Order: sequence, then structure tokens, then C-alpha cells
Amino acid sequence: MTRATRVTLRLTGVVAATLLFVTIPSTPAVGGAALPVGAWESAARSWAWPVAPPWRVTSAFEAPATRFSAGHRGIDLAARAGDVVVAPADGVVSFVGRVVDRGVVSLAHAGELMSSFEPVESALAEGQEVRKGEQIGILGSGGHCDGACLHFGVRLRGEYVSPMLYLGGVPRAVLLPLRWFEDTR
Repeated sequence: MTRATRVTLRLTGVVAATLLFVTIPSTPAVGGAALPVGAWESAARSWAWPVAPPWRVTSAFEAPATRFSAGHRGIDLAARAGDVVVAPADGVVSFVGRVVDRGVVSLAHAGELMSSFEPVESALAEGQEVRKGEQIGILGSGGHCDGACLHFGVRLRGEYVSPMLYLGGVPRAVLLPLRWFEDTR
């Protein structure tokens, strides 16, 4: 390997590490402030998938550029009309009803978290407590899923975040020391 190639690889590694450090915080940020590690890691290890396996994400979370910009404020999970939908964590029903053409259920959880599910038909009442894994309804029809998927959204302090953070699907970024690049040549 030539000296120029080693220098190029080293600089590429520095740039890549810098970009990772700047763009991927070690804890999820909300409103510009990083959350304490314990506040999200314990939730990330304790949430359950709201539908039965096998789990397949048919549409990923796409954060909007601004609060009112286009984006996909949740994930879509493959499911069929009539499938059971369960609470991903202990919580309190904060909304159950129809929004436009579909049933929606929203749950308030500890740590200023809110989860929402659609299209879901539910007999729950606002204020009712639910436990992790407890049935909150069945998949209905309407909306962009229309009986072919469950839309699962999560808000932290009012800001949409990827539900995968709480299902353990987003690995933490790990920065490698610059020495690693020298050791690999």
C-alpha cells in the first residue's frame, strides 16, 4: 500500500468518524437536548412489538424536516385486518376513537412517551390502564395501511421519534479510535 493510499484511508476514516460523531448522538436527542442514557435505554429494552411475529417493517420511520413537513411519523408493520394489537408497554389510554376514516388508539407511557396505532378498532376507554402485552384492539381498515399493516408511531415530549428506538432496532453508534486504521494497514 502506498503512502498516499494510507494517508487517504486515514483521512477518510477521520472524516467518517467525525460525521458519525456529529450526526449520530449516543442518546436520542429531542428538541436539541440529548436524553440521559437511562431514560431511553431502559425503555428500549422493555417495549414489546404491538403485533405477533414474524415482524416485518413495510415502511420505515422518516423524520420530517420541520414539525409540519412531509415525513412518515412512525413505522408500518405487516399485519392483516383482524390481527390482535397489544400495548408495547404499560400505559394509560389517552385517546380512542375515529380520525377521518380509521380507528386510532393512543397510549401515554412513563417518561413523557406516547404511542399511537392505526387503523385499530378498540373497546378501551380513555383513562383506562393497560399493561405491556395486553390487547388494545384489532387491526381494522382505513388510512394508508387499510387493513394491510399497522401504523405504529411514538412521540417523546411531543416530538416524533422512531419506534425502533424502543423495540431495540436501532443500534448505538460506536466510534473506532484512529489507531484502528493504523493497525489495519
